[in-house]
Amino acid sequence: MTKGGQTTSIHWIVIALVFLIAGYLLTREGEEALPPPIQTSLRTELALAQLGISPDWSHLDRFQNTISRDTFLDRLETIYTTNDSWKKWIEVSDTEATFITAEDPFILRFAKSDKNPPGSIWNWKKRSELLPSRNLPLEGLIIAIDPGHIGGEFAKIEKRKLNYLHSPVIEEGTMTLRTAKYLKPLLENLGASVTLTRTKEEPVTQLRAKNFPDPKLFYRTAEIRARAELINQKIKPDLVICLHYNASDSPVPIPGQHFHIILPGAFHKSEIAHHDERFEMLQRLLSGTIEEEVPLATSLAEAFKDHTDLPPYAYRPDHPYSTPLNSNAYLWARNLLATRLYQCPVIFLEPYVMNSTDFIERIKAGDYEGIKFIDGKNRRSVYREYAHAVADGLASYYSSPHD
Repeated sequence: MTKGGQTTSIHWIVIALVFLIAGYLLTREGEEALPPPIQTSLRTELALAQLGISPDWSHLDRFQNTISRDTFLDRLETIYTTNDSWKKWIEVSDTEATFITAEDPFILRFAKSDKNPPGSIWNWKKRSELLPSRNLPLEGLIIAIDPGHIGGEFAKIEKRKLNYLHSPVIEEGTMTLRTAKYLKPLLENLGASVTLTRTKEEPVTQLRAKNFPDPKLFYRTAEIRARAELINQKIKPDLVICLHYNASDSPVPIPGQHFHIILPGAFHKSEIAHHDERFEMLQRLLSGTIEEEVPLATSLAEAFKDHTDLPPYAYRPDHPYSTPLNSNAYLWARNLLATRLYQCPVIFLEPYVMNSTDFIERIKAGDYEGIKFIDGKNRRSVYREYAHAVADGLASYYSSPHD
């Protein structure tokens, strides 16, 4: 479940305390105002996202002469940004793009035609790079499963705990972990090497809510950044599957469920203004993850439709932080911390609606083997249904011919 958030009026206190705890700088995230124009004193005015670290722009040198001007602009304008506010920070000529940084501008030279980009921090494998002679569809793939949130004793502070009369307690982090444990062997049986970012109802980060004046910095920011470090420095997968369960804003259960998939993109003007977020956006754009993410997400959407009958979710037309992708109604771009930081293709899943009457009936039915007749249809338990939908979607994508 994803929700936006802003820093509080005690912003500067947060900066001081978290600097002592984690050695990071805190700045405002999600504000409408852009920072002042670039000056020689920018280094002292540098704006970073929450707990963000100033980037090394030289890491983009590996993308020199790998992307054409047309592809660069197409991705920038249709996927990664929501308006033309990027022009404050990126200048595009016929032969190069100039990126504003904290020091000297970084210049990226365009290629006359697109070339195969050198991946992200590591060279994750595309479908086209898997051995055609493999015996299983996922053979040769390294997959990280990221069970969203934490669950257990942390569910209440995460605001991911629902308790309704005559129904078991619903904890998103507990449910995503159970789903992940069903999904892992399914993917291994298909040939993949699979690692979970967490195997218990405990955070990856060593920090806790008590370390922050605002608890959201613990579970929304520090925890996701710790998972990103694990993925980017140790697991180094070819793909990350982020498991989540959605929820509506209704204070009481209401009928109806839906499903959508979030891919990286839709950076808002206040996010592009952050030095680190602008760098991370460009790193994703240049590495070409979206070319793998869109067809893979399309395959997963079809599998979920077959397994769950869930209709697509649609953000409101004036939503400032989302962009519809492709012609598939299930696919949306959003700038979430996980989709931004995990340096390989990332599929962020948001099926079901935890506070819907339909979902509560599924939870009441419990976790069971085999099939039961529920809500007018023979179904697996919701956790196993979710896992099988993901596995079938991945198997279908990696088994199909590539261009």
